[in-house]
Amino acid sequence: MNVTSGSQNFADGLLSVFQSWQLHSEITTTVSSAGNLIYRVWVKGKYELPKLAKIIYNDAVADNFIFDKRQRMSQRIVD
Repeated sequence: MNVTSGSQNFADGLLSVFQSWQLHSEITTTVSSAGNLIYRVWVKGKYELPKLAKIIYNDAVADNFIFDKRQRMSQRIVD
């Protein structure tokens, strides 16, 4: 899973949050066709995405998220 941004500050901040949650994460950069830097903050690992899902959907109210995305992220959750 990745979050894409044109802001290095945002990407660095998001990486810091993911790492504070003890998720395996990293930033990669690419250059857009317009020559701008693109930052991708990755959460990697088959057990990491379900961990992230538990964190972000734990107290979510039913109308505050897209059900299919939560379902895909939560597929491997093991308590």
